[in-house]
Amino acid sequence: MTATLYPGRSIRRSAGSALPNYALRRGLALVALVVVVSVLALAMLTLVNVVGVVVDFGGRPAAASEVEPSGTHPAAPVVRIHVAEPGDTLWSIADAYRGDVGRDGFIEALIDLNGGTGIQIGQAVHLP
Repeated sequence: MTATLYPGRSIRRSAGSALPNYALRRGLALVALVVVVSVLALAMLTLVNVVGVVVDFGGRPAAASEVEPSGTHPAAPVVRIHVAEPGDTLWSIADAYRGDVGRDGFIEALIDLNGGTGIQIGQAVHLP
């Protein structure tokens, strides 16, 4: 087999010659990279386990007594609704239902829940 590098010069190499040095170095570099990545991954896993043991995140094992029996569900959230009457506005509804909550905050929540400031007689106004 003959390879021409420059016109007038040629290099002869036998068909069974060893890998060139750059291919060997490239293969060794790839093996070294795999080894380094594996060692770093193992070190990170070890660190995560050590930190998890040293730092108490406030968790505790589950107790069987705290598990809900099958077939029971947690209580559904309470939905409060006011049916709009003649003369009602979001501001009058807020005054009637807001309790200790600030009026402006309650009105903003009413607007968000009901899609705007307009209400009609008989409309179900969702309360926060």
